[in-house]
Amino acid sequence: MPKSITSSSASMEPLRIGMIGAGTVGGGIYEIIMGRLRSQMKHQANPSKGFSNSSLRPCIISKICVQDITKPRSFQIDQDVTLVVTDIKSIVEDDNIDLVVEVMGGTEIAKTVVLESLKRGKSVVSANKTLIAECMNEIRDAALQSKSKFAYEAAVCGGIPVIQALQTCFAGDIIHVVMGICNGTTNYMLEKMEEGADYYEVLKEAQELGFAEADPTADVEGHDVRAKIAILAKLAFGTTVDVDSIPCMGITEISSVDFEYAKLLNCTIKLIGTAERLSDFGEHDGDLSVYVAPKLVPIPHLLSTTREAGNAVAIISANLGITSYTGPGAGRFPTANSVVSDICRVAAGSACSDPFPLISNIEIDNDYSSEFYIRISFHDELGIIRRVGELAEINGVSICSVLQNPIKDRMSADFVVTTEECKFSQVQRLCEDIGAQDFAHNVPLFMPMLQCS
Repeated sequence: MPKSITSSSASMEPLRIGMIGAGTVGGGIYEIIMGRLRSQMKHQANPSKGFSNSSLRPCIISKICVQDITKPRSFQIDQDVTLVVTDIKSIVEDDNIDLVVEVMGGTEIAKTVVLESLKRGKSVVSANKTLIAECMNEIRDAALQSKSKFAYEAAVCGGIPVIQALQTCFAGDIIHVVMGICNGTTNYMLEKMEEGADYYEVLKEAQELGFAEADPTADVEGHDVRAKIAILAKLAFGTTVDVDSIPCMGITEISSVDFEYAKLLNCTIKLIGTAERLSDFGEHDGDLSVYVAPKLVPIPHLLSTTREAGNAVAIISANLGITSYTGPGAGRFPTANSVVSDICRVAAGSACSDPFPLISNIEIDNDYSSEFYIRISFHDELGIIRRVGELAEINGVSICSVLQNPIKDRMSADFVVTTEECKFSQVQRLCEDIGAQDFAHNVPLFMPMLQCS
């Protein structure tokens, strides 16, 4: 069994780390632990070639597991300290390994690595948001049963310390809303589209820059944000949300014309994950809604200022009002920095004993309420706006405003209606009804509209 992280002997012996995965983030982790921190703490140099300070154990990465040992790496491995292996079991089953860093990606093998390591008494640090979102209860149970630590700061918003904040900084508070721009790829793409770029043009550019994968589905369809908001919802409200049940709208249907109308409304467009207590008898005292959607964000709102591949999270709570966390949401060293911060907390004995400390039985109701933006593409004929108004009345939706740019092509034009607050299901049915009309080219695009708090 690994030696206790908090034992008196722990301060005398290095924390031995086994890292599974040595890609972009893994390389950054290795360079920070075995390079930068060692250099910064030269005055406390340790003969084991790790690093140390007065508050935590010295740390060394003693094993790295990779698929192909012969593959060139983007970082230099100190072979006097670190053994490179290809068998995951040589890390998980090694009693000399105290902590396992899982940065391999995927879920099937990664799940085995995480759960088996915890069961064997090893602490685990992971950046795997998909695994955590799908298996958070299993992971929590395994960590508590073995009294091991499970830390995952890098799983949401890369270098932004929002996990630690939610675990420790709101204990005496009540959170009403947590929402954020949690995907740098789509934020970069939407910013370029606001400048007039075509969706497919900017997607290609994002892929060339390394922001988007060859298969961008997880990013552009909102699946990446869906996993992250499920984790944030668990931390903020204590309720485990089935990831597949979360309504998820991506950015693939957005075009430059939507930014033209957004500008008329003094807004921009951002892909936002939201978890919010609905209001029943009082303010934010009802069920929990969790969803992902592009939103019209007022220019004065703090989320509107997040640029390029940046991330931002806003939390609204009873005591603090609005707090915000912004910074790089991905990248080699931002993500690695969060992993190393978790490692340091484990080494210092200050990591949370419960990875998900808040437990509740709040019911889930993802039929959220909002004001909505609806863009209708049509070929021109008499009575279109009247008919849209009739369909809105049938579906119980009150129209707030109608916007239309001058028509240049009567066979292909757009106009926008904004609604008063209504249910997601109501506007969804309204758009389906509009899409069935002869004048409509397709089912209209609709997006919730964020209000300045």
